[in-house]
Amino acid sequence: MTELQQILENSKLTAEVIEANLMHPVLRTSNYKHREIFDEITSIADNFYSGNTIRMIGLAGLRGVGKTTLLWQTAKYMYENHTENIYFFHLGRLKNYNVGIKELHEGIEKHLGNGKLWTYKEKIVLLFDEVHEDKNWAQDLKILYDMFPIAFAVATGSSALLLQSTADLVTRMLIQHIYPLNFCEYINFTHTDIQNIKEVRLDMQGILFSSENATNLFNKLTDIQGKLDNYIQQIDNTEERIYDYIVYHNIIRFLLNDKLQVNSLIYDLVQRVITEDIPKINKNANLQYTEKIINRLAASDEINLQSLSQTIGISQDVIIENLIVLEKAELINLLYPYGGIDSKINKAKKYFFMSPSIRKAIITPLKTKDVDNNLYAKMLEDIIVLYLKRIFRDRNTISFSSQKGQKNPDLIVETGGYPVLLEIGINKNTTKQITKSRIKYKYGIIINSKIEAPELHNDIVIIPLKYFLLL
Repeated sequence: MTELQQILENSKLTAEVIEANLMHPVLRTSNYKHREIFDEITSIADNFYSGNTIRMIGLAGLRGVGKTTLLWQTAKYMYENHTENIYFFHLGRLKNYNVGIKELHEGIEKHLGNGKLWTYKEKIVLLFDEVHEDKNWAQDLKILYDMFPIAFAVATGSSALLLQSTADLVTRMLIQHIYPLNFCEYINFTHTDIQNIKEVRLDMQGILFSSENATNLFNKLTDIQGKLDNYIQQIDNTEERIYDYIVYHNIIRFLLNDKLQVNSLIYDLVQRVITEDIPKINKNANLQYTEKIINRLAASDEINLQSLSQTIGISQDVIIENLIVLEKAELINLLYPYGGIDSKINKAKKYFFMSPSIRKAIITPLKTKDVDNNLYAKMLEDIIVLYLKRIFRDRNTISFSSQKGQKNPDLIVETGGYPVLLEIGINKNTTKQITKSRIKYKYGIIINSKIEAPELHNDIVIIPLKYFLLL
């Protein structure tokens, strides 16, 4: 038996192998709840076997957000519902044997397809973990896709590399972006029995961003308030859960009780992104500069390129290049200033962390002491931007204003017509940042972490953070 043939045989999954790999390291069970995107993945698979043309999915996202777990959960679903003919390939491990997608293609064709892959008629599922570890993955996966029309494939990988794949592959692969946990997903993992209010949450999304005016928003939100409160009442110690979610528990891999360990693990995750992922994105990246820049970002979401350039001793162009790489690596979210093309290109940008826990781990490494209000306020902004990015996939929908000599809201959401202005705060009740803004707006929303019920103030609605986090 050849080495490649042995790899293929060992890569074919059994029910026992799937269950073993689904054992959660913390919960110690393989029967735990799925991420919400799991339903989208299985729906695509079901539709493929009903005649739909989508047959390749890419799961892209930051380290630790659960891509590999989703791959194993997909394996279990496919094994139980469609076929037991499933192969799992970890490209990071296989490269130690000089085996990549091209070699796997050749092996499948020889040992399963009798030398004619296109004639293979059995249902088959191919799962590729860390596909970016194969330097020629995009080209070789495209060839395999074209030559093997019966196969349903799912691949995980770095967002930057999946999204920068060849144009030909992009037309074949449907990218599913995997974000850090939302609050309801976190609650599902920490509470054994809690009702699903997904439809109510979708209604609230439309209410907050598509209402005719503030009064209409307030009335509609009041109509569903009872359902929101019923859900929240099932959560033990809601305020503490919200704090822990924002500060520690929004990355699924780190749902640990030991907060010191969580901080340490998240800091290690950042280091791995810098030392392992970023060089794949930009071979010329100076990692020492990258770390200095991200440390500066943790202290503030705004960067003065001129002063930072003088402090670190590198050019502004190099700083900008590093910021672009950090965004591609999914450590940060970038927002452009509100305005036309010239404003977006020429004015300073704002940067928020993909996970607020990353900001915490960088700025207070290995500390268990609670964060101060200033840092927590920054982390609230991180989580709100993450939510908005998940809702509005086009980042140009979300912007900010920092015009000198005037009041500016924290965020601006452009949803057609006049925009919606957002303010975020721990106990923010003042409306001046919105009412005194020179931006013509449809209505304003203030997200307040301390209030218990929505409040209407003319054309502004103040809503509890606990409601917004249910989106």
